[in-house]
Amino acid sequence: IVMLALVEQNMGCMAVLGSCGVITDCSGTCKTKFGQDASGDCDRDGGVGTCVCGYSCPSPHKPHM
Repeated sequence: IVMLALVEQNMGCMAVLGSCGVITDCSGTCKTKFGQDASGDCDRDGGVGTCVCGYSCPSPHKPHM
């Protein structure tokens, strides 16, 4: 299951990528997916844990007029 959660822009963005049993390098996977400034940790709240990434939110696109 891949879930994506966005928080307020000044707080950055967050994504839940999946199980740490499948994603063995959470930090590296987050950096690959969201850039070198991203951080990733395995939230071990239960079972093998969940890979959670924090990264800078992309700028919203302005509509063309």
